[in-house]
Amino acid sequence: MNAAAIVYTSQTGFTARYAALLAERTGLPCRPLKEAAALPRGTAVIYLGWLCAGGIKGLKGARRRFRTAAVCAVGMAAEVEEAKLRRDNRLEGVPLFYLRGGYAPEKLTGFYRAMMAPMARLVSRAPAETEADRAMRDAFRDGGDWVSPERLAPVLAWLDRSEEHTSELQSQGD
Repeated sequence: MNAAAIVYTSQTGFTARYAALLAERTGLPCRPLKEAAALPRGTAVIYLGWLCAGGIKGLKGARRRFRTAAVCAVGMAAEVEEAKLRRDNRLEGVPLFYLRGGYAPEKLTGFYRAMMAPMARLVSRAPAETEADRAMRDAFRDGGDWVSPERLAPVLAWLDRSEEHTSELQSQGD
């Protein structure tokens, strides 16, 4: 299924940056979910949402309105357990990509600031035995930004394969 647009939900800007980078590389229109009403119902989209307690924010709303051709989950961890992320968000049969975004404590508000405070304290007190532990501790203290155009390579490769497959099917029908 080819995607006709990129739709996203972003809290602190990392997901929005990935969505903009993806739009720049694909030429697809890109809109925040709250502004995507202009897209026809049922449009095939690549949906990008930020991770919060294992859930992909905005995904349910996007699925009610659009066909999700693929989903990109953006989080601060170096890696995630994809099978669990897929299961927890009911993404069987949907291409899923994890993109490491960042953490901006100064941009968190209300509920999310309160939710992250205990985790930040826990991480800052835990011994940093590895470089990854130190990086996570530093990110919780000072913030961190891992957004990189190179991280979109798997998404772009999937899009290329998807377009090639669609072209093959169309040429067989001619």
